[in-house]
Amino acid sequence: MTAGPAAGRVPADGDGSRKAAAQRETAGRATGILMALVPCTAVTARRILDNAARTAGTTPGETARAVEVLRTEDPADVPRALVQVLRDEVDHARTPPVHPANVVLPPPFILRQHLNHLRGARRRTVDAPGDATVRAELESAAYMLCVLMGERGVHGALTAAEEHLACQGLPALLPDGSRPPAERDPR
Repeated sequence: MTAGPAAGRVPADGDGSRKAAAQRETAGRATGILMALVPCTAVTARRILDNAARTAGTTPGETARAVEVLRTEDPADVPRALVQVLRDEVDHARTPPVHPANVVLPPPFILRQHLNHLRGARRRTVDAPGDATVRAELESAAYMLCVLMGERGVHGALTAAEEHLACQGLPALLPDGSRPPAERDPR
């Protein structure tokens, strides 16, 4: 008994498989672009693409191509409705959830190391959004920052980490807005 199309297999079509491979590459690059620019995980980037496609009435492949065009080419080539839907989905992905109150934050030097790693991975992903290895590095760095900051979303974790580090350099203030006696200028 031979397995053929009747047995559930589709015959190999050279043109169809090339087209599918090209669509996967486009989707991978669009995922990398969104991961680096939002910032977010690959799962969130794919959700942005799927939600935008469903809302705009396009295919995920058309939406992925639109992300590439918006980053590198003339945005006039992308329908305005799709551009707006993509912006709305990115804004939604960037909306921070409510911060947990009982998170113990890491020391500033560890947080700076992880932020620098995430920033470097984002730059490399922007430069090579189609590289799966670079996207995996960004995914790992983003996940680690989420764990450290007790956040579910990468954008929220990044914002919280940057705010936490910014506050570390500020002097403590009393409720009336003045500095404690030990921190006042000796002049």
